[in-house]
Amino acid sequence: MVIVWAFRLDGYLTFTPWLALAVAILGLTGLCAIVVAWLPACVVSDARQHQVGWIAVAAVVAGLVLWSYFQVFIAPDYGTDEIAFDQYAAQLALHGINPYLHSMAPAFPLFHVSPNGYTFQLNGQPVTALSYPALSFEAYLPLLALGITTQAAVWVNVAAWAASAVLLYAVLPRSVAPLAAVVASVDVYIGYASGGVTDSLFVPLLIGAAVGWDRFAFSEGLRAWRGPICMGLAMAVKQTPWLIVPFVLAGIARESWQAHGWRQALRDCLRYAFIALAAFLVPNLPYLATAPSAWLRGILTPLASHSVPAGQGLISLSLSLTIGGGSLLAYNIAAAVVLTALLACYVTTYPALKAAAFLLPSIALFFADRSFGSYLVMLIPAALAAAATVRHRVEAARWRLWKWVLAGAGMASCGAVAAALTAASPLTMSVESVHTTGQLATVGQVQLAVANNTGKSVRPAFTIQEGTQLTYFWLRVAGPAVLGPHQRAEYTIQAPNSFAMPSIATGFQVLAFNGSPASVSRSGPYLASTWRVVLQPNTVNTPVPVGQEITVRASVVNRLDQPIRVANVPVYLGQVIYAQEGLQYSQAYINRGLAGQTPVEALTDADGVATFTIHSPVSESEPVYFEANLVNSSLFYPYGYSPILTVRFGS
Repeated sequence: MVIVWAFRLDGYLTFTPWLALAVAILGLTGLCAIVVAWLPACVVSDARQHQVGWIAVAAVVAGLVLWSYFQVFIAPDYGTDEIAFDQYAAQLALHGINPYLHSMAPAFPLFHVSPNGYTFQLNGQPVTALSYPALSFEAYLPLLALGITTQAAVWVNVAAWAASAVLLYAVLPRSVAPLAAVVASVDVYIGYASGGVTDSLFVPLLIGAAVGWDRFAFSEGLRAWRGPICMGLAMAVKQTPWLIVPFVLAGIARESWQAHGWRQALRDCLRYAFIALAAFLVPNLPYLATAPSAWLRGILTPLASHSVPAGQGLISLSLSLTIGGGSLLAYNIAAAVVLTALLACYVTTYPALKAAAFLLPSIALFFADRSFGSYLVMLIPAALAAAATVRHRVEAARWRLWKWVLAGAGMASCGAVAAALTAASPLTMSVESVHTTGQLATVGQVQLAVANNTGKSVRPAFTIQEGTQLTYFWLRVAGPAVLGPHQRAEYTIQAPNSFAMPSIATGFQVLAFNGSPASVSRSGPYLASTWRVVLQPNTVNTPVPVGQEITVRASVVNRLDQPIRVANVPVYLGQVIYAQEGLQYSQAYINRGLAGQTPVEALTDADGVATFTIHSPVSESEPVYFEANLVNSSLFYPYGYSPILTVRFGS
């Protein structure tokens, strides 16, 4: 992983040449660490090996910090609304203003958040309320108080992730401690840390809560306080750790009950819960005391805001395929049923699932209507710490009816999931036509045929999905605002901004959300074509003398560059000069066209190749840029643009 960090940094040498020194040091450190790890114990002791591991972890942290700097340098705008909201809330709090009483909308322009980074409600309006407990923004106060405002939130998130790596290496047994360097270097984690996902803030706290959590009932002094305090503070950052608490409390109760009886088990459970709750309330107390309803409304916003579904969990089936979507509530019910089922299985089979206590909530979140990747992976570092540090007993303490509980939990979970997947979407939609931006190769307008399959009126709000990314909601310029029961209508929707325009080359889907009942409908994927054009030669590396002809062949190929043998397909070759002062007309002749004519059409032969002859009567100070494309035969939009061929005419 240290070597991988060297590779990652190697791409930024043009920005900072001195970075070559760091790249060389990281590469050599990684290679040497591997060699040292293979030396026998008689040469390098276990303690010395562990010290070398610290060097590797330090190298990973150094690579993370340097790499994060260049991510900020290249893309300084905040990528998500959550990090913008949290820093804006911290700035308000620094001036004595309660952020739970104010809209977070000013954070969008202040931190240049892309409209595609907003969280939207089902009606298409962005969420503008602070949505997390107070420590999510209070963590940024120290930097802001020092006058550091530029990318302050990003640097705190990166620092938290670096601290997680160090802490994980410190608490894991030496035999598996190097996993800390591996986890800290995984792309998804470092992308979240520098990209605006604030979950990194609670990870080191959750690791502290996870270490030896099952010994709480048998610990005294500060050791007994460490776990619940860390848990409470993690809960004060985001809502995800809340779901771990029932599993920890149930485990502590079982551990204490087996050793001291049920009365002591109850006392230990309440003691852990009280300490964790107190730690949770301490950073939240100023806002809870001054505006309790606003604070409560804020921390419950993720549950009550009717946000659009999104993520990489089960909901992706309804967002991308014609599976379910008719009831978004059914997904959340399924998640609650699965969480309850997991807790029942956890308790009745204890200690079989004890090692997974900190990870089981991620399984339940997989079934929610908002199941982002961060919900699925950000509990793993703490789960590793828990699994490696809890006591693993050989004896079984399962409840005698545990098999029946497992069977019932499985049946309930399957039933809830089946209900979510079989609730049909209210609308049937198909893309009838598109209007593109031409050479920009994006879609700015879409015509839809929409049918309401239900007996209730539907008020659709439309947006575009590229992969798993939802754009800003599109404007309805034609079509009824409310579609009556069993009615059909034609809709025309337009992109509200350039960020919302999908690429015509990669394809997209149209999604329609309805608030009552909460549901999602989708069109089939729309892809302009799998064809594109390539030019031969693909480069002309020497100047072409004035008046001399060159021949350029434009071949129609598929996405795998395999020739498409179709005859009489029009191919259009355009020419322009991209000069420093702006666009200029070229004077070149293409085939038998006029001087500077663009584009010029030629038909393909039986091999799918269109031939163009080019010459220029004048010498050009700038190269001429040639680009070929195809045009849709029915909707007349251009697509399949070739790579650009540059030609210099002159001596």
